[in-house]
Amino acid sequence: MSGDKHSVTRSAILDATEQIMHEEGYAAVSSRKIAAKAGLKSQLVHYYFRSMDELFLALFQRVEEQQFQRLTQAIAAKKPLHTLWKISIDTTGPWLNKEFIALATHREHLRREIARAAERTRRVYAAVVSRVLEERGMAQGAWPPIVLSILLDGVSRLINSETALGTEAGHAETVAFIEHYLGQIEGPAAGVEIALYRAAE
Repeated sequence: MSGDKHSVTRSAILDATEQIMHEEGYAAVSSRKIAAKAGLKSQLVHYYFRSMDELFLALFQRVEEQQFQRLTQAIAAKKPLHTLWKISIDTTGPWLNKEFIALATHREHLRREIARAAERTRRVYAAVVSRVLEERGMAQGAWPPIVLSILLDGVSRLINSETALGTEAGHAETVAFIEHYLGQIEGPAAGVEIALYRAAE
């Protein structure tokens, strides 16, 4: 099997798995359903992935790598902290995060991979915060990079998780609060969240 065909088939399996998880949840994923969704023979699913655990891990790694690439590209933005925050707070796909967290409850290898990905994302945040503060001549003691990275990354994860559950109480106010303080570092970014927070001051 050629490398290109191998890559296309593997991607088709991962695409089908992601779609099933979106429509029915991870518990509905099976080699038969994946094959039917991807238009492949079920034996091919087992050829590329020896187990469902291996398949779920590969899908998480693909999704996480796509997100990480978005984060690293944001570093070059005019206002990298605002851009990183906007990417992290994007709630268009929190359902998948919820599925992976549920899967990780009984899959130690996936739990470790999720933790590794979270640490990597946090290091990006901390590095960007440090650079932005240095460029603007601001004291890192007053704006500890690791604390800001936890606030930005942690709050975005919490909001995404709660959005997946249908909870939104306090989200708009929290987003506005964070963007207000990001504005003190990088200058304000246009958006209703900042206006909302300032109106409440």
